[in-house]
Amino acid sequence: MKRRNWLALLLTLVLALSALLAGCSANNNGTQSKSNSDTSKQTAKADEQVLNLPFGDEPPNLDPQLAKDVLSFDILNEVLDGLTRYDQNNQIKPGSGLAKSWDVSSDGLTYTFHLRDAKWSDGNPITAQDFEYAWKRALDPKLGSQYAYQLYYIKGAEEYNSGKGSADDVAVKALDDKTLQVTLKAPTPQFLGLTSFGTYLPLEKSVYEKYGDKVGSDPDKMVYSGPFIIKTWNHQQNIVLEKNPNYWDKDNVKLQTINLQIMKDDNTIVQSYETGAIDVMGVPSSYMDKYKNTPEFHTKAVATSWYLQFNTKSPIFKNANIRKAFTLALNRQAFVDNVLKNGSIPAESAVPPGIPGYNGEDFRKQAGEGYFKDNDVQAAKDYLQKGLQELGLTKLPTIKFLGDDSARAKQQDQAIQEMWKTNLGVNVELDNVAFKVRLDMMDKGNYDIVFAGWGADYNDPMTFLDMWQTGNGNNTAFYSNPEYDKLIDQAKVNGDLKQRNDQLIQAEKILMNDMPIGPIFFQARAYVLRPYVKNYLVPTFGHDWELKWAYIQGKNK
Repeated sequence: MKRRNWLALLLTLVLALSALLAGCSANNNGTQSKSNSDTSKQTAKADEQVLNLPFGDEPPNLDPQLAKDVLSFDILNEVLDGLTRYDQNNQIKPGSGLAKSWDVSSDGLTYTFHLRDAKWSDGNPITAQDFEYAWKRALDPKLGSQYAYQLYYIKGAEEYNSGKGSADDVAVKALDDKTLQVTLKAPTPQFLGLTSFGTYLPLEKSVYEKYGDKVGSDPDKMVYSGPFIIKTWNHQQNIVLEKNPNYWDKDNVKLQTINLQIMKDDNTIVQSYETGAIDVMGVPSSYMDKYKNTPEFHTKAVATSWYLQFNTKSPIFKNANIRKAFTLALNRQAFVDNVLKNGSIPAESAVPPGIPGYNGEDFRKQAGEGYFKDNDVQAAKDYLQKGLQELGLTKLPTIKFLGDDSARAKQQDQAIQEMWKTNLGVNVELDNVAFKVRLDMMDKGNYDIVFAGWGADYNDPMTFLDMWQTGNGNNTAFYSNPEYDKLIDQAKVNGDLKQRNDQLIQAEKILMNDMPIGPIFFQARAYVLRPYVKNYLVPTFGHDWELKWAYIQGKNK
């Protein structure tokens, strides 16, 4: 997210908060019991159900069919339910979302979802038509959704989105108000998980037709199907979520208010945690020693990859050898040990460890640990000279390195900048901008190199690989390789899961040989969490945090 766009370095800051995510292994903050159950109940009643969190930046787009970044998806996950929702164990089960059950045909192609009785925040019923409308809207080529490709598993979807078919050809049909039928092109193991993803979330047609491109721009230009609603949004300052009184599962939602304070400065974040203004904090590396031995400190490995992304349309970085030079010149181990200090590990491949491959085994082990040597300075110098010769140059022009403008992002960018200067003798200019601006610059190809991250949208290697297909909405490296495209296309419709896995392994090898991205690290998050915050969930993949089941207990002791 994506991602994903399992996507963004700001991620580390905001996410830092997300970093706090103690994930699937969610309950490192189990409830504290009292000797007397009545006393426990009294304590719980005395606690105000308000959670205060830092948030890394202004979310760029809260229109679910247009959202493409982690900040937007984190909020959308709290205010909208899809057909399914990952539960507290990070599992998809019938009844977890707006579909109370579903049937799957024997050939694995047709899904029939049966919706529960549920209401939008405006009191109108949520219907199967809301899903049909939303999914076809995402595929409408006029909308320009960068995540439309996530619906390509549906028969007729790609044809409509590419202008070769019509909306009527898309095999999504509301049979009645409570029954949605979907037919896929091929059996797709991850499809149920995808139905919880942002692009698959429902829309109330009348509301979205009323506000047009203003949808999601302010609280009064949205309706909500999830556990919370957006009560207040002071742009560039804070967002306040409140419990949704019309939510179908409101009895299991304890928090009344979530205050998200937009913060970019590490010292401000630390001070806010120390004074109790926020209840959770991603630990900045410079404060690691202060917190790492405290009871409130936690670490969590997540399915997120951080990498250099090269603009392959650039006159310089269209050359694969130049891309390899900049990638191999980095000392990843030193970076994670001395800059991050949070348990992240060096990355020498695209897909992180822990993502299941064939038969549920670790894809990373099946494909091999990596495709190049860390800190291979001599090889980097050789690649640089070879690339310069191929381009007819004796030295590089000024290279601009795009990144986010948080204090943490700047620190990481500067460390990479210094490695290039030391190991390659290359001077690189930093261009640190607001998160939303960075995403826009990436979309427009207005950069040379960018430090970007991608978190898994679902638990499958495909989420790290199909985004690099030619023309994919999230392929802002503008990379293109016909052989790679063919392998991904084949894997998407291959019912032989062993063969599919082999195709994904071959595709990753091509990607790493061409190197439109240069892997740097697989993320772990170090965070501190106040002990009175219970059930703050941090999934390994998908969203950065899950607040539906969170609550406050014992704060007022």
